[in-house]
Amino acid sequence: MAVVLKKLFTNDPYIQVNIIIAGIILAMLIYSGIFSADGLTHPIKSLTTQPTVSTGLSRAFSEIVRLNFSKAIEFNVYSIHLFLFFFIQLFQRVTIILLLLSSNISKKLLTITDILISVLLFLWAFFNFIADQLKNTLYM
Repeated sequence: MAVVLKKLFTNDPYIQVNIIIAGIILAMLIYSGIFSADGLTHPIKSLTTQPTVSTGLSRAFSEIVRLNFSKAIEFNVYSIHLFLFFFIQLFQRVTIILLLLSSNISKKLLTITDILISVLLFLWAFFNFIADQLKNTLYM
């Protein structure tokens, strides 16, 4: 246990980056859980009056955390895919940290696998979201 804790607080940039990313995602999930989708308690208001492809994402994430998936899709059609990206990334970051701390797996192999999984997951989750954003931008 002491060896694992010592490794955790080393100057390994890969571990540090994974801890930071996991912390940011965890903060996002906590934010979604604290503020309800009714719009009365969300501290972040929309900056535009025109709907965009990201309109309703905060409220949708709040509904997803509450397991209300149909309501989340009403707020934003892309919300489930985007939420899954962040949720899977959180577990991927924790898994990477644990593997780096407790196994003799090759760091190079782990890094390449991590990048490959993250890129494919990003493309799966964000492809339609980005495509619609570009379509809306180009045809305005």
